[in-house]
Amino acid sequence: MNRLLIFLFSILFIGCCNEKKVLNNGLTKKAAKSTVYFIRIEKDSLNKEVKDTVAIRENKYNTNDQISNLIQTTLPNNEKMEIDYIYNNFNKIKTEIVKMSNDSSTYTVDYFYKDTLAIKTHSETKNDVFRFKQIGEYEYNSDHTLKQSSLLQQFFDIESNDTITNTIEISKYDNNELVTESELHNYLKPERNRTFKNEYDCGTLMKTQEFDSKDSLLSKTEYKYEYDKFENWIKKELFINDELNYIQSREIEYK
Repeated sequence: MNRLLIFLFSILFIGCCNEKKVLNNGLTKKAAKSTVYFIRIEKDSLNKEVKDTVAIRENKYNTNDQISNLIQTTLPNNEKMEIDYIYNNFNKIKTEIVKMSNDSSTYTVDYFYKDTLAIKTHSETKNDVFRFKQIGEYEYNSDHTLKQSSLLQQFFDIESNDTITNTIEISKYDNNELVTESELHNYLKPERNRTFKNEYDCGTLMKTQEFDSKDSLLSKTEYKYEYDKFENWIKKELFINDELNYIQSREIEYK
């Protein structure tokens, strides 16, 4: 009997994990900003590893530990995307204001709520070349945790009114509101449909599998992390089909 109890307690202990408590900024500690460098790993003609920084993303946070501004720069063309986040009186996102360095237009994403739960987002804009429409919708469990979300994106040619792009991404969540599966449906080119399945360890993403429209495995991405003393990752390595393809290096400016 004692051995049985010891065995059961051992299983219970092994099956439990200490998930980190994070703030609204996704970190364990208050921060003014974080900067992520996206680095691509390739091999040259001599099979030597070559690292190339392809993008830089800077997040700034407000006093409520929420993201207030995002600037992403794509290299080497140095194109920038900037997003300002506006919050309502309940500290919920009200509007995203998006600016692109290669376009004089300003795009807005508006959020709509039922009580305190976001139920829909909407964005629609037009320039001389195309018209863009984006609609997001959210579904919840009985305990108000996120169950499923969808994001519809459509591009229309202004001159011909032809549909250039028509896709919807549907994401499913677990009890901790982590994305377990995403389905990308391309209505114009169904052969490009994709499904992504995620695996976690104590809330940390460890593996993503990509499947094609026929449910055949296309790729497997595994993630390895390095952490600072506050248990926030500062280096993320992405191994696609067992080969290191990308590195994300993060600098965090704590308060």
